[in-house]
Amino acid sequence: MKLKLLNVVACSALLTATSSTLFASDHFINAQQSELKGLQKTWQQKNIPEGMQSGELRTRSARDSGADSVSLYAHNVNFDVVDKIGFHIEDLAATLEPKKEGEPVSFDDVESFTINIHHGKVIVPPEALSALFNKQILDYWPRPLDELTIKTENDYLKADGDLKLWSWFPGIWLPADLGGTITLSDNNKLVYNIDDVRVVGIPLAGLLKMVFIKLTYLLSIDREGAQLGAYELVLDHRSVFPPPALAGNISEVSVSPAGLHLTFADNSAAEFKKAPVEKDSYLWIQSGDPRLFGIVVTNAQVAVVSESDTTPLRFNLYDYRKQVAAGVLRMKGDGTIIATLPADNRKSPMVHTGSLNSSQTTSSSDECKNSAGFNTNCAK
Repeated sequence: MKLKLLNVVACSALLTATSSTLFASDHFINAQQSELKGLQKTWQQKNIPEGMQSGELRTRSARDSGADSVSLYAHNVNFDVVDKIGFHIEDLAATLEPKKEGEPVSFDDVESFTINIHHGKVIVPPEALSALFNKQILDYWPRPLDELTIKTENDYLKADGDLKLWSWFPGIWLPADLGGTITLSDNNKLVYNIDDVRVVGIPLAGLLKMVFIKLTYLLSIDREGAQLGAYELVLDHRSVFPPPALAGNISEVSVSPAGLHLTFADNSAAEFKKAPVEKDSYLWIQSGDPRLFGIVVTNAQVAVVSESDTTPLRFNLYDYRKQVAAGVLRMKGDGTIIATLPADNRKSPMVHTGSLNSSQTTSSSDECKNSAGFNTNCAK
């Protein structure tokens, strides 16, 4: 009799515990789903910066936020495109616009979208200019100029390298120096006005103009976005850089020892909300649908920062996967993704400086690489 009573009590206790557990579980699930619905409203809320959406929004779906582009703001960032070609961005507001309407912006297919700069300031340092000429503008064979080194001074740009005079000395490379100023043309192209030409140290610019010999008689430039005139080289920023293509008009250009300064001012109405990071160097994607690592982030809010508090972020567009894989990703409750990338080893925020932070000690084989394995060329 006592045994039966004990069994009844035990079964009752077990049923009570099970019921309580199921009740608690249902309560937890309901609370979780209620919180999720609240968060979904936050995730789906449109965050397109003021002045950045040019057309009507498409109908939103789970795979499409309806925005026609990705809105990007950059502050104090070294932005490398490829092969040391890049910019130091002081401040920049831009939209990344897919060439095929309705498609996400794929960071793995740089030819599929355009960077439309609304407003901002960038600097192209001398080493980046040298790389632009050697690896992009003169990247064909045979070519008239080789191994160019660009140097910038106040209001003046110099180019040292080797020159091949096609009709006079075929097959012979001669040391040459060019010099001139940079101005803007009426159709918003950069014009390198060459007023100093020296071959084997002999000044020729005045002589060439005196006898009406154009530079095109001595050499030719065969590259989209670069056109050699009588005594000037015209560069179109919209096509002379490697993909992705640039859009937007340059409002001001100047030259300093830091490099070539470009100011864009097409759309001053573009305004972003404050980036969710306590850093003085960051990339901030506030809206749109970027495709990263093959994953589409709809209605994106992505901030990219450096792990360092003393050196600016260096972002490499063509090799972003390698950087992100070596970094850390965090997600906030409102869906914002914070990507922290390995620090750049160099002291200066400018691309052209190339020196290690003096507080760092590394082995000789890796002294010019950061933790993502990128060669920072600090030994040069």
